[in-house]
Amino acid sequence: MLPEFAPQRTQLKDVLRSLRYTLRKGRDTVKETAPRRLPAPASGVALSALSELEVLARNVDHFVCDFAHSVLSDSATNSEGLREIVASERPDQKFSAAYYQTMKLVLDRLGARRALVSQSAARRAYTRRAHSQDVFELAVQLTLQLADDGSITIDKLDDRSPVTHSSIIVTAIFAAMLSLLAESDDADREAIISAATDLAAAFQATIQDLYQKKDITGLASLFKRCASHV
Repeated sequence: MLPEFAPQRTQLKDVLRSLRYTLRKGRDTVKETAPRRLPAPASGVALSALSELEVLARNVDHFVCDFAHSVLSDSATNSEGLREIVASERPDQKFSAAYYQTMKLVLDRLGARRALVSQSAARRAYTRRAHSQDVFELAVQLTLQLADDGSITIDKLDDRSPVTHSSIIVTAIFAAMLSLLAESDDADREAIISAATDLAAAFQATIQDLYQKKDITGLASLFKRCASHV
């Protein structure tokens, strides 16, 4: 894959994921409301249509997954941390891939049952960053830009989620960045993401407050403090 095609490739993946997200959302909405609100004959028709929509949703889901993995695959691996990404040849591309892969696990642990993550937003955040020798300050820059850029859409949160709906976005981004600050191999990457997510959830009020104040020093200090426990 030619490097110059990378931005378009990332955008295409986001378009396909958005299509899948929209179809799932529409299916769930029909499933949760329409059949129960209609009289018996119409309800049967609605359920039949819903069954066809379920099949369509699964087909689109399989297509998106297969196409993304076979044609639009990224070179980043789950074992690459932020330090390795910064030192790589295509850091913006690798960061966007690592962010997306990590965020999927973070959101699942936080109980986000229907969410959309923009890989293009992660790429933009990395290209817009100010150059910094401190990896924790870089993590703060990326956290602020990703939270401001609307990189995540969540419209369904589990009732048992450890975070509030108002704080989940910045908490999830903090957790993803915290896990990328840790050094690991493929074997323990998922465990590190889980630990980072739990830690971020415990500090959600502090994270939200520091984010709202755009307190770069405070967030960098919190990253350093938490990184030693991941």
